[in-house]
Amino acid sequence: MSGARGGGRPSDAVRREVWVRSAGRCALCNAYLLEGSMSGRVLHLGELAHIVGGGSSARSPRSLYPLDPARRDDADNLMLLCADQHREIDAAGAVDLFTVEKLRRIKQEHEDRVRHVTGLGPDRATTVVRMVGPVHGNEVELSQQTAAAAVIAEDRYPLFLESYTRHGLEIDLRGMPGESAVLPCTADRAASASRAYYRTAAEVIDGVIEQRLRPGITRDAVRHVSVFGFARLPLLVHLGSRLDDTVPTDIYQRHRENESWVWRDRDHTRAGFTTLLDRDVPAGNEAVLIVNVSGAIGMQEVPDALAELRRWEIRPVGVPTGPGIMRDSGRLERFTAELRGFFAGLEADAKTVERLHVLPAVPMSAAIALGRVHHPQVHPQLVVYERLAGRYVATLEVGGVGRAGAGTTAEGASGWGA
Repeated sequence: MSGARGGGRPSDAVRREVWVRSAGRCALCNAYLLEGSMSGRVLHLGELAHIVGGGSSARSPRSLYPLDPARRDDADNLMLLCADQHREIDAAGAVDLFTVEKLRRIKQEHEDRVRHVTGLGPDRATTVVRMVGPVHGNEVELSQQTAAAAVIAEDRYPLFLESYTRHGLEIDLRGMPGESAVLPCTADRAASASRAYYRTAAEVIDGVIEQRLRPGITRDAVRHVSVFGFARLPLLVHLGSRLDDTVPTDIYQRHRENESWVWRDRDHTRAGFTTLLDRDVPAGNEAVLIVNVSGAIGMQEVPDALAELRRWEIRPVGVPTGPGIMRDSGRLERFTAELRGFFAGLEADAKTVERLHVLPAVPMSAAIALGRVHHPQVHPQLVVYERLAGRYVATLEVGGVGRAGAGTTAEGASGWGA
């Protein structure tokens, strides 16, 4: 175990206390300091760093701060850091940034988080699933640390290790060929380009779910799932459709205003959602659902081939549509409940509907919820549309006879290229 710099001689008992309070992780970068990243062997890579310097000279970082020298080798004045972070906080050119007050705050926040997470029982563990893809050429960084902060805020602790047997899953759609071809161009070209892109992306999602998540569920190693998704809406619907409905699942939303995935405190205004029958004609074997939540799709935007079909609309009640509408998990729960009620109504009153054309203007969490609520053996096949080059075109099918739970490109969908 590496010693503290600055001339101090912490006792073995103090060293153990600092390591335990920091859970073997760097208090600054959170790196695990008991295992070599290249060798995979158990190694003691951490260093104990003084907050107030252990030496008495001005050359010892922060040593002029008024702290009794007898207390400078106590656990309260020591941080567990990796070597790089230790060098940087003590460097002459950076010591003015890493003040005593700042380092004490960082140490306290890290150790408080360790105590909170390790205090949660095994029933609070969750397997984190992250899916990241470009959206109209834009990407976001969805790191393990970002997801962990959101999960911990909900009083769960994340399981992140990299094989499915260790409960870590990432579906990475970045760099996959074809997305750039779906960027604004002519509608016919965009529709044609999207077919190959969505087919390939759906196969990537299916592969991760079937090869990594499903075996963990079968072995009862995965008992709760937390889902983070940033990708095109049809792919998020497809991801939701592949999640096992028997496993408790939390879905998270990225908030644009602060780029955080942490849910806000619950909204006590009880803003909700309602379903309206927008076009009341006899139900045939096809119908339309417009979901106006984060935006508003005008009826004039419905493809001509769908204009005469029976049509429903889901919209907010008590709060306007907008990108930030899914601000807390309670709203997502109420949206999910409205979806369940809608599909139950289809089973009861519109049994003839076999294909449901869905035009979504929804937050990403709501798109995942839509796919998860949909039951491929019971509900109509979903044909999910996307706005490309100024009009809505069908992009992906979810569910349907002979392909339960599978997503395919919607080449044969009504209104394709209309």
